[in-house]
Amino acid sequence: MNLQPTIPLETSATVAINTLALQKKARGERVFNLAAGEPVLPPHQALIAGADAALAAGKTLYTPAAGIPELRVAASTWMNRTYQTNFEPKNTLVTCGGKFGIFATLQAYLTPGDEVAIISPYWVSYPSIVQLFGGVPRIVETEEANGWKLHLEQLKDIAPSDKIKILILNNAANPTGAIYSYEEIKSILGWAQENNVLVISDEVYSGLVYDGKNYISCGSFPEHQDHVVVIQSCSKHFSMTGWRVGFVFALEEIIRVLTTLQSQSTTGTSSISQWAALAAFEHASEIIPYVREKMETRRNFLIKTLTKLFNYSFIPPASSLYVFVNMQQLGAQTKNSVQFCTELIEKHNIALVPGNAFGAEGYVRLSFGAAEAELEAALNALHQAISKLALNTVR
Repeated sequence: MNLQPTIPLETSATVAINTLALQKKARGERVFNLAAGEPVLPPHQALIAGADAALAAGKTLYTPAAGIPELRVAASTWMNRTYQTNFEPKNTLVTCGGKFGIFATLQAYLTPGDEVAIISPYWVSYPSIVQLFGGVPRIVETEEANGWKLHLEQLKDIAPSDKIKILILNNAANPTGAIYSYEEIKSILGWAQENNVLVISDEVYSGLVYDGKNYISCGSFPEHQDHVVVIQSCSKHFSMTGWRVGFVFALEEIIRVLTTLQSQSTTGTSSISQWAALAAFEHASEIIPYVREKMETRRNFLIKTLTKLFNYSFIPPASSLYVFVNMQQLGAQTKNSVQFCTELIEKHNIALVPGNAFGAEGYVRLSFGAAEAELEAALNALHQAISKLALNTVR
């Protein structure tokens, strides 16, 4: 039987690179993985205790589709206290990761032909998820010289299109680390309201903002609450990537729709993961600063080592887990990021993510989620490998 998919399917570039790296590692090969988007830290003892207690109490059955009530209370309370929002448990949905929150929102509210404004460089999955539901990605390009941020004038240029239904705003941004000020967000939300556009605000990196910078959530503007959906996650805040716990915060009617969709798809999030997440929120004031400080230290180490090895003054990202680097700053003579990264992983066991996957050719993304010793080994290997690549030379 010749079966063909009826929807466009494209593998996530970050997942593909990381999978290949893990396969090589499983074969016993030494792999230098700068592709994985996660803070590599042991689980906090509170998470282990929360999971153990849930198992001991037999809390392993199905949970309510929207999530256990205790976690919905804890998550909304945390959002309100941390980012001055005004969410209640009824405005809160627990999902199996922030990614599914975005997926479900787009599935629920896109109709074929609707346009979704996506800021480039973008997280690799945004365009593909939009296309899965018949939507049309409307890419709005930004520039490194302007801090990789969307400016109001760019939105005004696309405003005449009555097909734009949704804007995805990634703040803090993957892969660039860009964060938006109060005035910048206010102007974007004002444009969205004027043009009847729903804003999906992907805020999963909001806990990883460095150098004492302030973070502003799109959920903290009550006058815009009716056209904003906030996506959050435990993955980065609590170093809980494999636990797969995310959240959607939105109007009650949106949460009802997404809860129904979730009940007919994933059914919900792992019960044990939810109880562990509840324990994480109960210890948030301890865990989040710890994770952030560890990642800021690793960021500084990566920037310092990059600068030393490649003789270029790299700018530390304001947030997230990545440095988004122009390949020429690494000594590359090619701008083909896919070819560059493919050769690095296949011949030198070094995993980077090509900028092409983020809509920015000529760049690569390096993660600083791993420990300093691993970062140093990977960067030294990268420096040596570039000198051996047929299409590249070292400075």
